[in-house]
Amino acid sequence: MTRMPITGVILAGGLNRRMEGRAKALLTVQGEALIVRQLKEMSAVCGQLIVVTNEAEALQTMIGQSLDMNVTYVTDVYRQNGPLSGIHAAALAATMPHLWIVGCDMPLISSEAAAAMVSLCRDENVDAVIPEIDGRLHPLHGIYAREVGPEAELHLQKESYKLMKLLDHLDWLPVRNDFFKQRQLRTNFVVNVNTPQDFADMLTNLSSFTDF
Repeated sequence: MTRMPITGVILAGGLNRRMEGRAKALLTVQGEALIVRQLKEMSAVCGQLIVVTNEAEALQTMIGQSLDMNVTYVTDVYRQNGPLSGIHAAALAATMPHLWIVGCDMPLISSEAAAAMVSLCRDENVDAVIPEIDGRLHPLHGIYAREVGPEAELHLQKESYKLMKLLDHLDWLPVRNDFFKQRQLRTNFVVNVNTPQDFADMLTNLSSFTDF
């Protein structure tokens, strides 16, 4: 695929409580750390790659040993306030007009789906495009205009940390199953692994993840 003016952002600043303390970004999927797998997928379309983490040194060492690509590491300005603080930090560091935001616990992200959503975001001139798969919104794996950063900061300053509250103040579009089906794109890119059982189930079913 051709690279686009997209900043790919991986949010890797969580506390991993539900994963019993295991770092989700370092879980191994098909012989690769999950975050390495994600960066490879993102590099197909993204002109810039950002990892938001409060443990940059450990991740930078591991990623540098696995990949020969330029990755920017940033930390939260408003620490440990969930995805919203990560989006804010990434927007400050982004050089591209659109951000593709994913969590570090999403093993099946899709650069093709992201590219289609960026095109829609640009063509419709909206602040964000959010997947709505099987009736459920997924703000992560969403596309956000870089300009959402100041709005995210306003929410953080007010101690309003829910990502859905941010969307209430943005001009955004949902993209549903049919959008992806029409383009012959899979929709399982929204799968995430929060617990050891989620991870085990994902590994068991990995070869069958071909839904559209």
